[in-house]
Amino acid sequence: MKKLVVMGLALTMALGITACSGGNSSQTESTGPSVGTEAASSTEAGKSEETPAQADGDVETKELKVSHVFAESHPVHQAFLQASDELYDKTGGRYKLVIYPNGTYGNYTDSITACQMGTLDIACLDSASDWLEAGGVLFAPYCFDSYEHWQSFKESDLCTEMRGEISKAVGGINQLNMYNFGFRNLTANKEIRTLEDFNGLTLRCVNFEPYSTLKDVFQVAITSIPIEDVYMSLQTGVADCEENPVTQIVTMKFYEVQDYLIMTQHMLACSSTIINQGLWDGLPEDDKAIFSEVFTNMGNNVDKMTVENESALIDECVSNGMTLIEDIDTTPFKENAQKVVENYPAWKEWYNQIQAMK
Repeated sequence: MKKLVVMGLALTMALGITACSGGNSSQTESTGPSVGTEAASSTEAGKSEETPAQADGDVETKELKVSHVFAESHPVHQAFLQASDELYDKTGGRYKLVIYPNGTYGNYTDSITACQMGTLDIACLDSASDWLEAGGVLFAPYCFDSYEHWQSFKESDLCTEMRGEISKAVGGINQLNMYNFGFRNLTANKEIRTLEDFNGLTLRCVNFEPYSTLKDVFQVAITSIPIEDVYMSLQTGVADCEENPVTQIVTMKFYEVQDYLIMTQHMLACSSTIINQGLWDGLPEDDKAIFSEVFTNMGNNVDKMTVENESALIDECVSNGMTLIEDIDTTPFKENAQKVVENYPAWKEWYNQIQAMK
């Protein structure tokens, strides 16, 4: 099915229809309106050809198009800006990034397809479970129990192995890094500390596996609502609670319609940077080394900003009226999560290796 979708999109783009802004159907959810930073125009986004710009002296600068769905205040966008400067400096002005935030080039799915085809140079990729079932392990409930655990994984040979397997499975791309933008937590209008507290509630969550497995982790009814409609659904009672990283909770101002921020830390929101394989293969070895260094640094910068910003974001929720709940016995949640993992045999080998890194 995935191949058919890609072929269909390929035919469409071959006829000159370029991906542009629209609804985001991805596992990564757009974090709202931009807050103002330099970005390319939508007209420029439609160009499939590369247009070198003139740098200082006689060096031509090749502009590489980057698409993501995050707001310009988000750590991912800020890290891309830093990466552009670093790439420009380390290549003597031969490369820079032109970044399209907020889905202004295309939504998550279309951007990946464009990157596979080479009409887009760089995009973001989440767990890649659509192509490689084992890749979904990164989103398994309670797979990671701390940022230190995540860092141990990133520094491991397993992470390198997974990036290689994911690149081959997706096809047409090379995965340059991995990063996270925070643990996902609950918000609600009642205190939630136990499984019994979920009785009678409806949880809004992303309608993708393994996100939808939260119905089993928390033993709660779930509903899928587009991210742009979640605020209203919470306000009107269509959904009683939702789950997101605190970056999203603050950006979407869920503190206006939810009373409690409940630190379940049940899932780590993680993603990665991918580059078109043809572009990567065409780079000289020296440039490949530079790109690898720059985008490794970019991923580390996202991780660093996420940790540094989290306390301030939690404080912002509290200052806007939310009550913070941290004294939660997550043992029953984790026991249910283990049962969920057992239903995904493709995860087992990598899951066990990740757990051994705690």
